[in-house]
Amino acid sequence: MTVLRRLQFVKAQIGAGNDLALAGLLGAADLPDGPWRVAGQRTWRTGEIGPATAWGQRAREAGSVTAWRYYRHKATRRRIWIQLIPTASAEDASSLLAEVGERVLRNPIGRGRRVSERDVPAELFAGASLVWAREQHLEDRQGPSIVLLLAGAVRHRVVIVCLSGRPEWDWQSASDLAALQAARAPG
Repeated sequence: MTVLRRLQFVKAQIGAGNDLALAGLLGAADLPDGPWRVAGQRTWRTGEIGPATAWGQRAREAGSVTAWRYYRHKATRRRIWIQLIPTASAEDASSLLAEVGERVLRNPIGRGRRVSERDVPAELFAGASLVWAREQHLEDRQGPSIVLLLAGAVRHRVVIVCLSGRPEWDWQSASDLAALQAARAPG
């Protein structure tokens, strides 16, 4: 993360402690194949990080708050993060989704060195009108692993699910989890 982006992130978090935004995310007990624990969570003002955009300006004006939660499996090396980004409209959610690949962290929860990455075609998950997916291949002391990122426009929100660890995840699991989060998202 660049210094400018770190400063933007710190600024975006000021005054964004929104329990209502976090309540829109799945809890550890909602996740399949538990037991899971919440390893971290944050909120920040939507549209404050990265290059200025029209959708970001409208989200700021609406007082939108992005929520993010990170989970670790208690018995395996699996990890999940889920992010819920409210925008001002369904059109703005589609605009954000078009650039989500440039805004998402390069190696969000994978451990090890990124060997390659590619955007991949993905099926719509329940509730989504548009999706984007990326597969990252990593290498660490235990060998190769894969990080799956799936994002979708769900009404006026963008849902992002990121899965990593061992045993490796599959795209159906990513889609099922994104659909579960989409159904949980308020309004």
